[in-house]
Amino acid sequence: MSSMGTATDDGTHALTTVIVGGGRGCEAVLRMVEAGDLGQFHMRIIGVADIRTNAIGLQYARQIGVPRITHDYRELLALPGVDLVIELTGSDRVRDQIEEIRPRHVRLIDHFGARLFWQLHQAQQANARQRQEMQEKIEAEQARIKQIFDSIPDSIVVIDRNMRIVQANASFLRSANRDLESVLGDQCYLAAEEIRGDCEVEQDNCPFSAVMTDCRPRTVVRRFEHEDGSVRYASIVAAPLFDTAGEAIGMLEMTRDISHRIRLEEEIRATEIRFEKFMRMAPLASWIKDQQGRYLRANPALCRLFCKTAQEIIGKTDDEIMPRRSAQVLHRGDRRILIGQRQLTYDAQVRINGKRKHLSIIKYPILDSQGAVAALGGVYQDVSDKKEAERELSRTRNYLQRILDNSPLIIVTTDLDGLIVSFNRGAEEILGYAAKEVEGKRAADLYKDPGVRALLIHMLEEKGVVRDYESEFVCKQGKLIPVSITLARLTDAHGNSIGTVGIGRDISQRKALLNQIVQSERLAAVGRLAAGVAHEINNPLATIDSIAGYLEDLGATRASSLEKELATGLTKIQAQVRRCRAITSHLLGFSRKGEVGTDVADVNHAALEVLPFLEKEAHLAGITIHRSLQPGLPAAKINTGQLEEVLINLITNAIHALQDIERGQIWISSKNDNGKKVVIRVRDNGPGIQDEVRNRIFDPFVTTKPLGEGTGLGLSICYGIVKRCGGEIRVESALGEGATFDLVLPTVASLSENRAEGDPATDSMP
Repeated sequence: MSSMGTATDDGTHALTTVIVGGGRGCEAVLRMVEAGDLGQFHMRIIGVADIRTNAIGLQYARQIGVPRITHDYRELLALPGVDLVIELTGSDRVRDQIEEIRPRHVRLIDHFGARLFWQLHQAQQANARQRQEMQEKIEAEQARIKQIFDSIPDSIVVIDRNMRIVQANASFLRSANRDLESVLGDQCYLAAEEIRGDCEVEQDNCPFSAVMTDCRPRTVVRRFEHEDGSVRYASIVAAPLFDTAGEAIGMLEMTRDISHRIRLEEEIRATEIRFEKFMRMAPLASWIKDQQGRYLRANPALCRLFCKTAQEIIGKTDDEIMPRRSAQVLHRGDRRILIGQRQLTYDAQVRINGKRKHLSIIKYPILDSQGAVAALGGVYQDVSDKKEAERELSRTRNYLQRILDNSPLIIVTTDLDGLIVSFNRGAEEILGYAAKEVEGKRAADLYKDPGVRALLIHMLEEKGVVRDYESEFVCKQGKLIPVSITLARLTDAHGNSIGTVGIGRDISQRKALLNQIVQSERLAAVGRLAAGVAHEINNPLATIDSIAGYLEDLGATRASSLEKELATGLTKIQAQVRRCRAITSHLLGFSRKGEVGTDVADVNHAALEVLPFLEKEAHLAGITIHRSLQPGLPAAKINTGQLEEVLINLITNAIHALQDIERGQIWISSKNDNGKKVVIRVRDNGPGIQDEVRNRIFDPFVTTKPLGEGTGLGLSICYGIVKRCGGEIRVESALGEGATFDLVLPTVASLSENRAEGDPATDSMP
């Protein structure tokens, strides 16, 4: 042959081939060539011919890019370098024609040879598939065995004769905190396991030597101390491994953590001891009977109840130790327990030693290891005193019900749905409803705002009880009654919630008294302001008086000098008079703001209004007031007079706290909090507030001042004012570190910026 085709990757040559006939056989040959399924036989297909242009083989040839596709096979034979022609038409005539015109160096495989070649190839492929399937089955079986091996919860390791690890399951690797690659080949005693502890070759309980010596399995229980300090137990089962000749070639070792089992056995032993102790010391009459009703055990309490010794009870039935009718009472239900009932409880009256006893009886089965009833256990409790107490309790309950009915308080109980269950007589008198009118109705309908009821339930779930919550009830006539409400859960005998019980107290008189006290506080504040005003007015009046006297003494002087002095003196007099007017105007403004005013306040202006009245008191006490007011703050949603009242209270409290402090300091500041809130801060460097006082400083009547010097209502009033405006008041303090009060108020539309910009922002006032 002139050419053997092109070289392949393995050094052989690929035959340059053309195919005549583009049917399914052509497609099969092309696919085998593409897949490389011809083994050592390599071909390079350069052309395909078929008179059918849509033959399936031609279509596939075009798809894979065969260079020459034609309907005339003679064109293929003329291609340069052709080594092989494969005829797949099935026509002897076409084969003969190809045989006549093919060059001598071009080999021919006709359709008969191709079919034989195909059958041989198919057989080879079948063998390859069979080998592949066998290999896959072997690998699958190995994987299954490995999966079973790894799924065993016990730690398993295979060791050869030299104590080297040759295989280990997943449980062993987890226990040793190693991976398989790092474990294989290690000496077994070097791979410490968490469930068995460190291993040492010279240990007496190492099973390797014994197993490899006599080739018999061994089981060893090892006790060791875990790294967390606890004592652990491991059960080690070792068995020899043999080769086909029956010679021991290694050992399989399986380790299981039996700490729980050991502890369980110890607990069982301890339980048996405790049971015996319980039977001896139990205050209730406890016993065990066999299936024939004979007593097997009787504790001392049962002996005392029957007035007999244990020897007089054990081995006997109830019929042998007490009257027949009483024995029948105690026999009741025994058969039901023995045939499978889990428990029986009933009360009964019996006569023991001539005395009538009321017993509460509990019976239960005692099962053997297979779950069958082996014996009968029970408890007798002498409840004679309890029954008498229940009768007394019933009388007491009726007595208490009469007390509730005659209580002047509002007492209402509800179910879990918030519906009224009971409505006492005090509630009827105060609210005007008859119990039958409201029972079964919603308790929320009693409130002025029904949403308050939902709020109280939420508070009850969080805190467990609600105490002295102030709200308003609507009586039958439509009148609003202020009440102080205490709400608690109503539970059954097992502690399960079945509803609520609420107690309401009419606080109309208390509210009126509190309003009087609040008014007194305001009057006291006005008094303090008046004292400051008096100090302020006295100074300019003294100046006026001095200047007037001086002018009188100038009567004898020259006219020109007199005129000059008069002009100067009158100017001073007018300035001081204007100052007095401003002071009195401030005082009058403060008193009026307590009565009427808008609910919008400029916090900086309010601070500057009250500071002049308090600076004199601070100065006399040696206290310096600093202020840092951020200009242009948005207006706060609060009445101006109420804001000034809150500021006077906070600043006055700070002044009082600094009375005994050398160089006392008070800082007053304001700032904008994201445009939604304004914050006014009053801070001092005083002695601070104790924890127990700070936690309830806003409660009424809580004060740190000496007896007679304060009512304890100032901060409570401030808290109420701020809360009603939707704001909050916070306090931070620690002993020796002063106190800081923050007023956080919601904002509304800004006031005039001109006035805000004209206010002094920062200074220090002595």
